[in-house]
Amino acid sequence: MSSSELIEWYATISGIVAAIMLAGDFGRKVTGFGFILFCTMNIAWILFAQTQPDGGGLTWQNGILFFVNLLGVYQYLLSAKNRRRMEVVEKAVEKFEAKEAKAEGAA
Repeated sequence: MSSSELIEWYATISGIVAAIMLAGDFGRKVTGFGFILFCTMNIAWILFAQTQPDGGGLTWQNGILFFVNLLGVYQYLLSAKNRRRMEVVEKAVEKFEAKEAKAEGAA
């Protein structure tokens, strides 16, 4: 298998896994790491496109999507403001779930 084929398959498989990570709603950190995986996929597609005579569209598409995915990494893993908001939401959910469990136990 050539290096070009390896890059193509990495890009394909990593894109599928990253999409599952985002669509599965497994939590904020998993989503953030899914965006990191998407970034590596974008780089792989750009590298693969450079080996193709007509890869300009694929290069541009993945170059732009790379920056979109970097925004996702920032929003889900790096933004202090978003982390604080999620901490508040998580505490509220815990409080709600405890209240619900107490109400179910009393019933």
